[in-house]
Amino acid sequence: MKIVSVVFFAAALILTWGMSRNKPAVSEAMHLSIQNELKDVITEYVQRSLPDANNLRFEKFWTETLKPGKVKAVFTYTFQDASNGLDVKMEINGVAILNKVAETPENLTWSMDELHIQDNEVNFQDPIHITAGSNDQKKENE
Repeated sequence: MKIVSVVFFAAALILTWGMSRNKPAVSEAMHLSIQNELKDVITEYVQRSLPDANNLRFEKFWTETLKPGKVKAVFTYTFQDASNGLDVKMEINGVAILNKVAETPENLTWSMDELHIQDNEVNFQDPIHITAGSNDQKKENE
């Protein structure tokens, strides 16, 4: 039984050593480039769609390789918008899937094939007061 354990341990050790020595399918520099490019796209879209929006911040942004030629970007960004007369802070979470479409010696071209906006959150900077019913209804219920 000890021999089986030693063989299993040696195989696991060799496998993990080999995996750590492999060159990643998408380099760290490419991940950073994709993140910066997506941030620019999102910033431009928010500015074009909501000209009164300001204080755009990326709270979370990371990319991961799903397989060679396919990258998943996960992000959360916030901004303030006063376009409707209310000062609100919007928080948007999303996921984008990018596929490599072309490769030249100078650069790689990726296509954003999927975009999923998962959660939206609205925080009012000034509370909104809601008056429901009237004092007359309150007196009738007593």
